[in-house]
Amino acid sequence: MPKKSLPLPPLPTRPGFPAAPSAVIHRAALAILLVGSFLIPCRSAAQISPLHVEVRGGAWIPNADLMGAGGFDGAATADASFGVHFVLRRGLLSFVAGFSEHRFGCTAGQCGEAVDFVATAWDLGMRVNLRATGIVPWVSVGASAAIFDARVDTGTGVQRESSDRGWGYEAGAGVLIPVRGPFALNPGVRYGRSDVDFASRGRLETRYFVADLGLVLAF
Repeated sequence: MPKKSLPLPPLPTRPGFPAAPSAVIHRAALAILLVGSFLIPCRSAAQISPLHVEVRGGAWIPNADLMGAGGFDGAATADASFGVHFVLRRGLLSFVAGFSEHRFGCTAGQCGEAVDFVATAWDLGMRVNLRATGIVPWVSVGASAAIFDARVDTGTGVQRESSDRGWGYEAGAGVLIPVRGPFALNPGVRYGRSDVDFASRGRLETRYFVADLGLVLAF
């Protein structure tokens, strides 16, 4: 009679031994699905709500020297920028309103006087969305009304000077990335110009870039 073949023993799975190839594949597939569920916009997140709020933070970067105002003209230094904006979306257009605060400065060697600026601007603009759903690239244009607060180091203390309200504009681009549920990320870059008048110094002209990241919460 032919001899019966004995079944092969199962592959070892206790600690210290590699798992079976099928188990490795299943675990890898599960890991990919779990990670992908967070990185890939889900169906509910693919369409951002028409009304949302953005909190933005990043850097104000000079594109040209400060010009015009006596004692304030010279090479500016980069510093922080942040803002809060409400966005109302209608099809491929989004209308943006809110405020921004930019910080920058100039040393005595660069400008003649050591000065730190805080520019507070009320912003009104429009974005053109290049897609309706999913990951949405956009371009924007807007106007701003700003007041600059200057803190001048006199050597014996700090003297504050405030500008009159001035006007400016910004143009930029970015991409809206749905993350999960009502949340999204919105990185972008903007070019801007803002001119303000100081009563005792004349007009100060600024040209700059802002590179920042927006955290979006949809209502």
